[in-house]
Amino acid sequence: MNGKVLLGLLLGFLATASWGSFYIAGRWLYGEEGNTINSWLFNFLRFSMAAVALLPLLVPKKTRELIVRAFREDLREFLIIAATGIVIESSLVFCSLKFTTAARSSLMANCSPIATVILAWVMLRQKSSLGAILGMLIGFAGIVLAAVAEGGDIYADTGWRTLVGDAMSLASGIFWAYFTVKGAKVSQKYGGPVCMAVCFVLGAAMMVPVLFFTVRPADFSALTPRMWGGVLYTGVVTLALANACWYGALRYLKPGVLGAFGYLSAAITFTLSALVLKERFTPPFIVAIGLILGGMALMMRMTPQAEKREEEKEL
Repeated sequence: MNGKVLLGLLLGFLATASWGSFYIAGRWLYGEEGNTINSWLFNFLRFSMAAVALLPLLVPKKTRELIVRAFREDLREFLIIAATGIVIESSLVFCSLKFTTAARSSLMANCSPIATVILAWVMLRQKSSLGAILGMLIGFAGIVLAAVAEGGDIYADTGWRTLVGDAMSLASGIFWAYFTVKGAKVSQKYGGPVCMAVCFVLGAAMMVPVLFFTVRPADFSALTPRMWGGVLYTGVVTLALANACWYGALRYLKPGVLGAFGYLSAAITFTLSALVLKERFTPPFIVAIGLILGGMALMMRMTPQAEKREEEKEL
């Protein structure tokens, strides 16, 4: 194994570990500051922190020229993907942690590959193999089982509140899938770092009008050191650093290899949720985890080459 591959694996691990820790940080913040935290303000600050943290990547002249070109030629596309993949997706998954556990939110949000397959067929008419469809069905069965399975943590809520949080995190995964499919074209045109920087800047700008209707002066004074620490961590580490590491890893590893890190992220979330938040995993929920991760693994194995072999077998 050469040095570049090792560097790619390290970057991939840093990205997925950061994403996995987001659910723990968000659930902990809501548990400790739930009565005072304004989710709209918090998300605006997160997006702004991420945009500022990504600015060093945009220093090269070539990169700045790409950004100018992006605003001039594809502003409409960037507005759409920033609204869906940054503002709505990130806000939903963060707010879901007020109602449901870190493990449940992570599991539901990471069902985005299932939605991606469906949206890719609807929007791009991309066909899927029988194996990918089977994986999607298995994953969907896991979603249904997870929704009815019990579980809790040290900040446990019960009843409809958990279902609301599950629905929000599941919806965030659907929006992320839309962001992935819709943003594929501009990502290939401008590159990942440029796209993410532009999206975070636009995402923060889109939140400004919302703040006028949802934020009071008292909300700013209510920002405790703990909450500012949460803003810094979830903005710089779980948004900016994670995305920068992910796209950096793509320079050294194939996307199919990186896809497997999604399971590592889920494993990190589940482990930390048990250790830090004392979450309980009931037998049905453990089965649901297996079904969803197994279904996604089956879907990810169906690369274009594998799909071609499947089609040849059917002929």
